Amino acid sequence: MIMNSQTMTEAGSERYTDTPVLPCKLTRENSRMLQEFLINRIKTKVERRFLNRRYRGIELCQIIEDKMYWQVMEDPDIERLFRSDSPRVDEELIDRVVTEKMDQVKMGPLEYPFRVIKDISLWLQTVIRSKKRKPVDVVIPVNQKKYLSYTEKIVERLEQEGKVVRYYVFSKARREINGEVDRNRLMKEHRTFPAFWNPVYYLAASACRSIDKVLGTWLAYQPKKALLVEGDTSILHVVGFVSKATGCKTNCLQWGSIGTSVPKTGWRNMPFDRFLAWGEFFRESVEEYNPDIEVRTVGHPNLNARNGNDQNDTGITVDSPRIVLFAVQKIMKPFINEDDLDRFIHSAVETARQMPEFIIRIRSHPNHPIPDEIKKRHAHISNIEWHDYFSASLDESLKNTLACVTISSTLSLEAMNYGAVPVFLKVNDIKLYLHDIGHLFKNITGNRIRHVAEPDEIADIISTIAEKNLNNFEAGYLFKETGDAAVNNIVAELK
Repeated sequence: MIMNSQTMTEAGSERYTDTPVLPCKLTRENSRMLQEFLINRIKTKVERRFLNRRYRGIELCQIIEDKMYWQVMEDPDIERLFRSDSPRVDEELIDRVVTEKMDQVKMGPLEYPFRVIKDISLWLQTVIRSKKRKPVDVVIPVNQKKYLSYTEKIVERLEQEGKVVRYYVFSKARREINGEVDRNRLMKEHRTFPAFWNPVYYLAASACRSIDKVLGTWLAYQPKKALLVEGDTSILHVVGFVSKATGCKTNCLQWGSIGTSVPKTGWRNMPFDRFLAWGEFFRESVEEYNPDIEVRTVGHPNLNARNGNDQNDTGITVDSPRIVLFAVQKIMKPFINEDDLDRFIHSAVETARQMPEFIIRIRSHPNHPIPDEIKKRHAHISNIEWHDYFSASLDESLKNTLACVTISSTLSLEAMNYGAVPVFLKVNDIKLYLHDIGHLFKNITGNRIRHVAEPDEIADIISTIAEKNLNNFEAGYLFKETGDAAVNNIVAELK
């Protein structure tokens, strides 16, 4: 247990390090193997430089690996490698990119004194405004705006039971929420005095500063439990490590499926006490990459409690669904880039032209709004509905949908709770994680439906789904509970 801001018990993680060494000759169809190869390279280089490096007793390796992952994956050279026709992996290129990203982790010699002065100034502000804070029962760290609405009902239920619940909003999300949360529900950030005499403060400045921010706030409010959402980013892993050191129990609530191509570094060996999964299908994925974490199934708190579309006594839907949802995703290089999203939206528009008897509903993503000029250009197509993420709820977008088309989004799985059949549109040649679990969809919706389609096949697949009236299937294997029942389960885990 931490006694003050200067003394911490060692909180290094026991890491599962049996990462397979993969062959060098890979084809573009083996994008999952290529990603594993990159993850292994990142891990090896980080451990070579930071193994046994600690800041305030916390081992930095995993935090830095998580921080570097998307920096490496978003590099233009790595994207070209994923999309290349070459059957060989350019190991020199990979080593160069990983090394460059590694060198960017440390501060420059001119930046160092200014950063030290700034961090000491922030600590002084903490001291000046420091006063006795009321201990918090449950803290919810928020690094993305969308997690506020995702946890809203959970917070309300906890407060009804007399729990003190506070959000801890990180700087980027703080700019995004812009006053949307009652200030009384926010924890004001505190700092610990920066240990700038520790060499790793210079070598891994961002990770060390994150530890100082979380540690100072946890010391001020003494939270008993933390509810994290998704839990895959380096800052949330910092929360996990600091919580272990301060005696705060961490529960990570699922958001999204586990991985896009294969589970990335952030979803491996998560430093949390418990993971709250939607259902048994997801439990298996989490346990595969997190052998030391306790996984509990609780359900999905943001889905409508209704399973399937509204039905009459004959089993046929009252309002036979003639709606197809095309859900836009965010850019996730190298797997999905801006051209891929343009191709996806174009395919949705073409489907509307080909199938005027269907309503084609196109839903934006919080990280990728659909430009107004695109909406204006296609305003004459009367069977297109544009749904904005921030104005149309998930229930509104999924209501009475026949099928849900994505590139590789968890929304396709969530849509199954509403009786919508998932279809994945191939916008490039990279094989994505959800494309590999067709057996799951076939077991639920029938073997004669194709779930991964080329753009010119979408209309035929939608017609086949409509003919078979497949919207009455059960999706209990995916979601233990939905809506209020799932909220009850989550609250029970936090008591």
